[in-house]
Formats: sequence, C-alpha cells, structure tokens
Amino acid sequence: MTAEQNIRLNSILRAEINLPCPAEGDAYRQLGRGWFTQAVGSLAGALGDGFDYGLDLTAPALANKGSGPFGAPGTLWASFLYYKTTRRRQRLVATYFSPANWHDFLQELDNRPLDARLQLALLDDEGQPGEPWLEVSATRDDDAPGVVSLIAVRTTEEFQDPATADDAQRRWESFLRHQVESRGSVLYASVADDADYITGRTALEDGLGLLPGDTLPELETTLRGYGWLTVCSPGVLTALGGVPALRAGGAFAEVAPLPGGGAWLKATDRIHAYTDARVRAVFDALAPVLPPGKPVPSIASETCRLVYEAPVQ
Repeated sequence: MTAEQNIRLNSILRAEINLPCPAEGDAYRQLGRGWFTQAVGSLAGALGDGFDYGLDLTAPALANKGSGPFGAPGTLWASFLYYKTTRRRQRLVATYFSPANWHDFLQELDNRPLDARLQLALLDDEGQPGEPWLEVSATRDDDAPGVVSLIAVRTTEEFQDPATADDAQRRWESFLRHQVESRGSVLYASVADDADYITGRTALEDGLGLLPGDTLPELETTLRGYGWLTVCSPGVLTALGGVPALRAGGAFAEVAPLPGGGAWLKATDRIHAYTDARVRAVFDALAPVLPPGKPVPSIASETCRLVYEAPVQ
C-alpha cells in the first residue's frame, strides 16, 4: 500500500457516545458501570494485562504520600478522578485504584457527577503514570444536562504496529457497534483520532470555535463532527434521506441502520485508509447536517481530518 493510501494516526484515539441522560441515579450508575467495565475489557489490550477489580494500589500510594514513584517502571497503575457530591456541592476527588475506592466510585454515580474517570497507565522510568494509557469516562455538560457522554480515549501505539493494528481496530469497532446497538437511543457517536483531549471538542467543533455545550442540545438535527466512524441520530438520518440514500451516495464503506433509529456510518473498511479523499467524500455526504461556518485550521501538531470549507446546505 502506498503512502497516499495509508494514513498514520495521531497519538490518541477517542470513542464517544452521546445519549439521553437517565433521570434516576440508579439507572445512571448501571449505565456507567457497564460502560467502564466493558470499555476496559475491550480497549485496554496488552495495557490491561494484570488488571483486575481486586487490584489494590493503596500501599505504593500511601508509602510515597500520593506523589510517587508508584512502582517499578513498566508496571500497571490505575486511578480515579471524579466529582463527589457533599452537601449539594461537588468536590473533585483524585485517588488510586483499590476495591474500596472502586466501590465508592460506582456509588457516586448515583449522584450523576459532571465527570467520572478511570485511567490505566504504565509507569514510566520514574515510576509515574506514562504511556500507553487508557482513560474511560462518563461526563455531563452544564449547558446540556439532558445528555451523557460516554468516552474512551487511548494512546494509539497498537494501531501503529502492523502486528497489532488489525486486532486493535477489530476490538474498537466491535466494542462501539455493540454499545450503540444495545442502547435505546443514540444521539451521536464517533471514533476519531483528531478530537481535542482537554476540551472534549470534536475537530469540527474546535475549528468552528464551538463547545460541546453548543452542539449537544442540537443532536437530533445536527452532527457534532464527522470522521472515520460516525453514528447519527434518527433526525439526522431523516435529513440525509435515510439509509438507502446514504448507501447510494457511495461515501461510506458501510451504512447500517441501528435499532434506535439512527445509522452507523463507516467511511472505509480500515481506519488507516481514511485519506484526504475519503474525508472529502464524507464531508460532502454529511454537509446538510453539519454546523454552519468555515472551520479554521488548528495550530496543534496533530492532523485534523477536516475539509476547510463551509458546508453547502
């Protein structure tokens, strides 16, 4: 395969699903627990070797007063970051993995925290969390309280190695397909290597100067972005003419209806084949449901897989 037919991924890959947020805490906890355990089981790969829910990292954390080193270089570290509700306020908790802390983390999901994260990482030469790493989270935005975002972000070393790339794609694709098919209603989902890790914005949101809080309330009619793998809501699918029209357009290698009424749109069979030409084809196909405006190129070193034009609508 020539260089023109094969892209190199950026340093992290992000899977995200936006869903209507459960109104009850116990339903939110069940949703979150399933997401955290299934994402770790499916996406950690070799990083997850040695991980289990009986893992207790209390001793190295306490021995070094929480500042490390946390163990021998190359060994596994796991930690939590979440908001805990106390007297109707939310305070940030950062702690290490242990069965007791895992229990507390899950219990706090009853309060539907704005952010709850579990991270696995290998310790670097100084015994600090380094690469590779996987972070799994469930978040809510103050500007869109009716939506929950289920997110998994991982370093892409598996995708850079020809020996592991095919298996890595299979795991990510199978995982997301199972997740969106098992949910009653999916507003948006994607797998992309150009989303902003810090802000959670898609590359398109970043280029347009939008925040997730601007786009999350509009997902019945508008996409947050587009990429190698995009899942759209029923309203967006209708605006695009339905599954037959998208299949006939030829922009996607796979167009599949979902039980909740939306559609699974995979641009190319292999993520490494998502070249500029394929980006253009996807942009043209989805233009009617993209936010208006011409995106501005990012100054970041990572490659943004966008067409820098305003969509024709």
